[in-house]
Amino acid sequence: MRLSFAIIITALLAACGKNEVPPIKIAEPQRQQLQKAKEVDQLLQKAAESQRLAIDAATASQAAEK
Repeated sequence: MRLSFAIIITALLAACGKNEVPPIKIAEPQRQQLQKAKEVDQLLQKAAESQRLAIDAATASQAAEK
């Protein structure tokens, strides 16, 4: 009985070694697309802000002429 218990414990401890399998990257292509979409969104936000400032400047200069 003790011998079989010792064999089972030894087998369990031997099975608990390091596992060198790299982690699975779930949905990596979707994450890359999301990152690209966020970059495009930032670019569009900057362009919209620049356009808004140009419109405000043009409107202010027209109001000053009147």
